[in-house]
Amino acid sequence: MSPQDSAPKPEPSEAVVTLGRAALSHVDFRKAKFERLQLAVANFVACDFRGIRVDERFIPFFTTRPRSVFTSCLFDGSDLRPINPEGTRFEKCSFDDAKLDGWTPARAEFVECRFAGKVVKVTFTGRPAGPGSTRIEPVRSKNEFRGNDFRDAQLIDTVFVLGIELDQQRWPIDEGYVRLDKFPRRLEAARSDVLGWDAGDMRTDALAMLQGLAQRWQDQRDIISLRVSPATKAAPRVQNRVWDALEHARV
Repeated sequence: MSPQDSAPKPEPSEAVVTLGRAALSHVDFRKAKFERLQLAVANFVACDFRGIRVDERFIPFFTTRPRSVFTSCLFDGSDLRPINPEGTRFEKCSFDDAKLDGWTPARAEFVECRFAGKVVKVTFTGRPAGPGSTRIEPVRSKNEFRGNDFRDAQLIDTVFVLGIELDQQRWPIDEGYVRLDKFPRRLEAARSDVLGWDAGDMRTDALAMLQGLAQRWQDQRDIISLRVSPATKAAPRVQNRVWDALEHARV
């Protein structure tokens, strides 16, 4: 073996992409190869993220200041669970069958976007929330959230809170969903109703369910939910009876 053969092979150079203020249009990120990205701020127009895992390499896309804006981008079938969109704005983007489980985009905006398939335990907010709400750029008192299409989505333990206007969105037309106005007042009336039930497991479970609903829908007048949710511990017959009490509450 020659000395040249025994010499250590050099490590491959890390693929680093550095961008300042940039407008990225029609980029297919399914074919992009990079290990690390340094990004100041960027607008993404008609970019393709379909079917990829949006992991830590992509975090700079969603944490820029001022924020990045995604317009007409495709996230169909992508796994977005590893990232938090912070103050990002999405306009006319598609999230068909995207994995969003556990998402809490408390400072993100969604305008005329489409969601289809299972949307699991996501919390959309009508106002910037959390400790980062004072550091977003631009600073704002409301998150714009309008024109979004959820007609083909299955909303599993997913809530819309802090003043989101349900009338400005499109929802599933399905008897499996219940939509209510004056929700805080309905909660009070339904709790009084449930307290009048016979003592037992059904009443206990119903009161726990009402408490959970109150915690999930914060500062929200109008709500939409699956009538029987697999994420709710109460039995289906209890869930149905609780929603009936909420629907028929005198408010």
